Amino acid sequence: MSAYAAIVIGGVEVHEFTDHYDRWFFRKSDRVIECMPYNENAPAHGIFIGFRANAATIRRRMALAGFDLPACERYFTHHRNELIGYLQKQIDMLDDVLDGYRLSEGGLSRGARNLDAYQRFVSAVRDTSLSDWICAFPEVVTRRDTVTGDFFNGAWWCDVSENPLVNAMLSFVPTYRNYPSTGVFNFPGPHWDEFTVAFLASCPDDAICELNVAEMMEDDDGKDKDFLDLEEIQDEETVPHRGYRASVREIQELSDSQPDNPSLQRMCYASIITAMEAYLGDILKREIFSRPAVKQLFVASYEPFRKQKITLSELYSKLSVIDSEIKDALDGLSLHKIETAKNIFSSTLLTQFPESSLPFLGAAVQRRHDIVHRNGKDTEGKLLAIGHNDVTELAQQVQLFTRAIDMQILDGMQQDIDAERD
Repeated sequence: MSAYAAIVIGGVEVHEFTDHYDRWFFRKSDRVIECMPYNENAPAHGIFIGFRANAATIRRRMALAGFDLPACERYFTHHRNELIGYLQKQIDMLDDVLDGYRLSEGGLSRGARNLDAYQRFVSAVRDTSLSDWICAFPEVVTRRDTVTGDFFNGAWWCDVSENPLVNAMLSFVPTYRNYPSTGVFNFPGPHWDEFTVAFLASCPDDAICELNVAEMMEDDDGKDKDFLDLEEIQDEETVPHRGYRASVREIQELSDSQPDNPSLQRMCYASIITAMEAYLGDILKREIFSRPAVKQLFVASYEPFRKQKITLSELYSKLSVIDSEIKDALDGLSLHKIETAKNIFSSTLLTQFPESSLPFLGAAVQRRHDIVHRNGKDTEGKLLAIGHNDVTELAQQVQLFTRAIDMQILDGMQQDIDAERD
């Protein structure tokens, strides 16, 4: 089943996407995730996951890209003339066909109905300027919900306003592919960006422009990555840290189940350090492969990479395998070694380990080494005395440590978003 998304400006849908979406003139900083009042007709049951900015912002961005009113006026004039020429040919053709034609007792024929609508439309639109359309948009938006018509019996003319142009914009005057066509509100020309320029000119600066892609998120989990950082910033926790905390919680529950079992407590103690190492590795890999600037910092600062020498002729072949080499390098790191992890995070993620945690964690890592590699004995052969309270304290200290790191990661993600602002 297809998923849909639409760009809506001031409550008017200006463009629709099917099964994919284009960010258009929205920025990462425009992203929004929020729950709205329940509406059975709303995508994803009232959840807004998408982009939102005001009309003044979008208008400025479009103008900087060359979509401004002077360009739009040239576009409008050209396509208005083409459209009027095409419709006049349709009128002449219908005049010939209907000449002498007896109307049925049931009312106007389809041809006669089309002829009437085309004639009225041409009369209303022929001499209009772009400014006339811009001035008419507010009334059109106000009256659009009062218009009804049968689209199956040909063209029809709407007669709800004293302004003929408003009626023309709300009428059904079909055109066909490969011929001059119209867009939203019968705006001349096929390009919706040009209509948007004109429509934005009629909107107040604070009018809302938005693109809700929640329905696509439901149908394609792969697109969640486009909003993952925003969700994490709002939750004040990264997904890897959330998973790590769940692991530590399970370890604590296991420790609580047999508090007087020393073998179990040693295993739980070592497992907490392993969970910490897994978090450090997961967040490091994710940030390197999702943020080009971080990847560049890693390649520039990782000592084995710095020592490599390549010729200019090897450059492109090296670039093709760089991600694989980075992954292999990361897989080979021992991040439970605090000093190693500290240096990598500082140089690559510009993230500092809290100094107050390092002495405790350094001793804990050494204990973990003895548990894993010496069967729970220290270098003198003495069995480590690790109890339930030690496991609880380690869990608390490690989570304070990783929480401090995770908040710095989130801060870096927010800086990336802020850097894209206007």
